[in-house]
Amino acid sequence: MKILVIEDELKLAQVTERFLRHYDYTVTLAASLTDAKRSLANESFDAVLVDVRLPDGDGWSLVPSIKATVPAPVVFMLTSRGEADDRVFGLELGADDYLVKPVVLKELIIRLERALKQRVPAGRQLGDVTIDEKARRVQNGTESVNLTKMEFELLVYFLDHLGEALTRDQILDDVWGYTFGGDTRTVDTHVKQLRDKLPIVKQQLKTVHRVGYRLEAIE
Repeated sequence: MKILVIEDELKLAQVTERFLRHYDYTVTLAASLTDAKRSLANESFDAVLVDVRLPDGDGWSLVPSIKATVPAPVVFMLTSRGEADDRVFGLELGADDYLVKPVVLKELIIRLERALKQRVPAGRQLGDVTIDEKARRVQNGTESVNLTKMEFELLVYFLDHLGEALTRDQILDDVWGYTFGGDTRTVDTHVKQLRDKLPIVKQQLKTVHRVGYRLEAIE
């Protein structure tokens, strides 16, 4: 499990980091909004601990964008501001929990593990790629990937038949429909486009000689 700790008090950040590593979490530290945005752009995290007061702004501003990612990480606000209005504001923004400093680290780990267990991924996974069928959105790590309607349908179809050898005619009939006027070259064209856009598909989607294609599970 990967956790981003956004905290500008170095000593507190280091103590929190050591404590979380003791419970086998991989921890990344960020001391400012700028550092946090850089980390969030380059990596995906299972949880983010956000301090409200940071040297270049406030942590509130990060919460909506963090929760908009797919799958959304657990977000905890850690702050000395314990007024009821502040707690309500943080929760309304989308934070999963709100702890007032000084934080009891044992309480933090209990709340964090409970929240992580309740976390339901918003999409299906293929390596670092997340496919959200309801939103029709695909992300490669933190990067959005634009797929056409049929590219998306084809990707979902392969996931529904993971590990199966599928003929081109079968794919054409099931994805495009029996009344589609094209031929099997349409399947090959869309497979090439998926492979070009998603490296994990290029790696896992195998051509089955004289048959068609098979999307293999990641071991």
